[in-house]
Amino acid sequence: MTESKGKPDEKWGAVKTLRHSPPAVRFLLLGIFVNQVGGFLQPFLVLYMVWRGFSTDQAGVALTAYGAGTIAGVMFGAELVQRLGPRRTIVLSMVCAALLTGIVPLLGSYPLLVSAVAVSGAMTQAYRPASMTLLTDLVPEARQVMVFSMNRIALNLGATVGRLCAAWLIMLSWNLLFWVSALTSLVYALIALGAVPKDTPGRASAAEPETSPTARVGYLGIARDVRFVLFLGAMFLSAAIFIQSFVVLPLSMTQAGYSATSYTWLISLSAGAIIALELLVTRFTQHWPAWLAVCGGLLLLGVGRAMYAVPEPIPLLVAATLVGVLGSMVGGPTMWTYPAKLARPETKSRYLGLTQAAFGMGTALGPALGTLGWNALGDGVWLVWGAFGLLSVAAAAFAMRPRDDRTRSEPAPPEPPPQQHAAPAPPPR
Repeated sequence: MTESKGKPDEKWGAVKTLRHSPPAVRFLLLGIFVNQVGGFLQPFLVLYMVWRGFSTDQAGVALTAYGAGTIAGVMFGAELVQRLGPRRTIVLSMVCAALLTGIVPLLGSYPLLVSAVAVSGAMTQAYRPASMTLLTDLVPEARQVMVFSMNRIALNLGATVGRLCAAWLIMLSWNLLFWVSALTSLVYALIALGAVPKDTPGRASAAEPETSPTARVGYLGIARDVRFVLFLGAMFLSAAIFIQSFVVLPLSMTQAGYSATSYTWLISLSAGAIIALELLVTRFTQHWPAWLAVCGGLLLLGVGRAMYAVPEPIPLLVAATLVGVLGSMVGGPTMWTYPAKLARPETKSRYLGLTQAAFGMGTALGPALGTLGWNALGDGVWLVWGAFGLLSVAAAAFAMRPRDDRTRSEPAPPEPPPQQHAAPAPPPR
């Protein structure tokens, strides 16, 4: 691991952490931001498909295909890291994403278009295990929570800027969404090519020989780690709970008589709070035990969702939103860092890939679960999501506390053989 200046066990604020991190870390975060600015495909795909004359059902299928592709993509990206290394994975995935995204406006056949969208979704997300692996390789463990918080800021800020850019691009041409998105992927590929350390040949075998049992640990082997599987369950639930602010909340506010503008302001408040305050919150929570930060964050997220059960007055909605956002800021950075602490170097990308896949499954299935619950229970569904928040806390507590901040123990040195007493000299003849 490349050491930054200062003692490796020191925990700093955001500015000092960024200043003393290797240049590759800063370029990685810049590339993540640039790529996220061009992340137009998922939020605008349905509108684009309808604009092109496809039915809403066909647009929904295309969006589902894209979502399935993103989940498969992080798993595929984890395997690419094992075989090619992180730098090559980022470059390959971004070049492929650029090509596939750029040709979408040129495809007239619906099956071809859906296929391109699905594979584009996979390649767009395949870089994530690589970037996360590099961040954990380049930064001392004590400062990884802060760096992952910066990673989240880069994603949120990029998405915010991207939506503003999209509103302008649509006025010029819908096709520009895809071509600008392709361009941002190419820019990220160039950043990785020029600023990220070259991959070490035989990355998977660098730590241990391929013939060793640990070097051959695959997903089935990881699945035997019951506590990590529970951690993935907590990650899945956290994503499903989080996504309800984009699914059930607009339905609830509309039924309560609020305008679409009120909902927009509430969501903007959420995004603004994360961008403005998360690094400050992380400066304190990075000193907490990992299990406490994650469980505390999940508890606040669940409480915030349960507070939506009473949709008025507006100050209560604002309070519920801020409580949920605080939970995301308290637990999010540590939750994304934790899997890298569990894994050996040769399995790190798979642990991180599975974490991304669990989060992706939560955001993919959460909308369907949310709408079903809303149709059955109305605002009472928020209490169910609050209960799911408690379930995620229990899963994370069991998964993390028994081995919180554990170190990878080295084999104990063999005990010296018992000292042999010198035999007495034979008596003189």
